Amino acid sequence: MIDFLRRYQVLVSSGTLLLIATMLISANTRREERVDPLARLVLDAIYPLQLAVNQVTGGVSDIWQGYVDLVGARAEAEALRAHVGVLKGELTRLAEVEAANRRLRQLLKLRRVVGERLVAARVIGWDASARDRTITLDRGEQDGVVSGAAVLVPEGVVGHVFRVSRRAARVLLISDRNSGVDAIIQRSRVRGIVQGRQETCDLKYVKRGADVRQGDHVVTSGLDGIFPKGVLLGDVAQVKTPELGMFQTIVVLPRVAFDQLEEVLVTTGGEPEGPAEEPPASRDAPKLGWHSVLPEVGYGAAARALA
Repeated sequence: MIDFLRRYQVLVSSGTLLLIATMLISANTRREERVDPLARLVLDAIYPLQLAVNQVTGGVSDIWQGYVDLVGARAEAEALRAHVGVLKGELTRLAEVEAANRRLRQLLKLRRVVGERLVAARVIGWDASARDRTITLDRGEQDGVVSGAAVLVPEGVVGHVFRVSRRAARVLLISDRNSGVDAIIQRSRVRGIVQGRQETCDLKYVKRGADVRQGDHVVTSGLDGIFPKGVLLGDVAQVKTPELGMFQTIVVLPRVAFDQLEEVLVTTGGEPEGPAEEPPASRDAPKLGWHSVLPEVGYGAAARALA
């Protein structure tokens, strides 16, 4: 028997193992639960490793997803910033258009109340040196502008044209020292000459004792042949009566902000191109000059009221 086993030990071992495997398979098929001790040992052994791998894989996945989301959010934020920049630029442009429209509407109303032909012009140059205070306009002889023409805005007198070419014109501001405008105090009708002094003006040749008060409106007299009568020049800021001399010292603040001028109107002589439509509210009112309401509301408001 022993010799038989030694001689056929391979066959016997193989058969024995096959018989055991068959018995285990048969037993497992008869039970509800599968008996596999080796598989249970392997499962218990690899569980911690699988858990760690799963956690690492989940963490890496979360980090990658977060990175993808961050890149997308950054790109979206950059796109939104660019869009906001475009919108801000558009808002600025629209604000400029609205401001220009307001100024042009005021100029249009001024054209309706001044009894002369006017041409609109744009300020394209500025000279505010110690000697001269002038501006350059984009209108010239081809547009009907002539030397000596008055330059106006709804707030009052700007100056007059002293040099003109075919396409441009130079304007001497009333704040220039070489400028002189025949003027009157609107309340008391006291007459004088408004002469520039850089930022302000002087009302000269007003006799001692003449009725001039701080806050009085100074308007053009119309006697110099340049400016229409009654256009606002400024307001009396200071009145002094010196101990010696024949005349008072009167400081006038111009109403026009010269450093903010962008569009102006220039007189070209002759009658207006068309009659201004009379506002319904004024048809039953007394016929007054466009300058006669200045003491209460000022030149700009007068233009709006009469237009």
